[in-house]
Amino acid sequence: MELVIRVLLILHLLLTAIYIWDWYRDFGRIQEAAIRLVICLFLPYLGFLFCKFVDYFKKRFPEDQMDELYLGNKGMLDELELLRPVDARAELEKAPAVDTLRTGTYDFRRRMVIDILREDTMDYLAVLQEALVNEDVETSHYASAVIMDLQKRVQIELMRQQKAFEQNPDSLEEQEKLERELFRVIESGAFEENSLTRYYIQYEEVSDALLARENPEAGWLHNRVVIDLRTGNIRHANETSAQFVALFPASEDAVIDRIQVCLRMQDREELDSFLGKLREMPVVLTVKSLQYIRFLNGAD
Repeated sequence: MELVIRVLLILHLLLTAIYIWDWYRDFGRIQEAAIRLVICLFLPYLGFLFCKFVDYFKKRFPEDQMDELYLGNKGMLDELELLRPVDARAELEKAPAVDTLRTGTYDFRRRMVIDILREDTMDYLAVLQEALVNEDVETSHYASAVIMDLQKRVQIELMRQQKAFEQNPDSLEEQEKLERELFRVIESGAFEENSLTRYYIQYEEVSDALLARENPEAGWLHNRVVIDLRTGNIRHANETSAQFVALFPASEDAVIDRIQVCLRMQDREELDSFLGKLREMPVVLTVKSLQYIRFLNGAD
């Protein structure tokens, strides 16, 4: 009888050790691992079954965590871990950020979002927007706070550029800086579309002044076509894209912009005419533009 008890005890300890180590390797949460260890040790076999039941419950209802068992309703597991930097770029190289936010442990997702503050937040906006609708409430909350911080920083920088422009409105350099910053704000995705109206108006004023100059640059023309297509100003987009092609026939962006404008106008005749002229243009086409051309030629 004693031999049977000893065998069962040894099996119990081995089972507990293997389970806890395996669980900790997957989730890396030391506090929850300790709770599970205590439960398994003091409730032989039943503790193991209880933890398995909790694992099953968490898969069915991922928003419910075990934090409340040891931190209370207001607690969050391993809060100090949030201060430990995450190598965001390295993690993004290992796997797409969206996949990381969907499959990573909750505490890792939270640390990843917070660590984005140490990087150029604008580069990770797509990650933040995905985190905003994450199943983990805390991750979503952190993403919201980071996006609000980004909006504040963007507005401060824009106000600085606007002030510099107002102080020297005839400066080409200041006009260019303000145009780039306004375009960056509009295209960033950091603001809702209904919040961009004033930025569209400001951008068009600055852009009109730049395009009225004797030799407009390719970047000004390209940016204006992008904004015109966003705002639905197709007539102006048509004029600007035609000017872009005429002034910079070797620009691939000019080719793509012209194709996109023709598609928005649903003008097949003008599109075919333009595609027919491409062979005579000194532009070098890459995958970026060839995907449009191959698709359109295949649609004939």
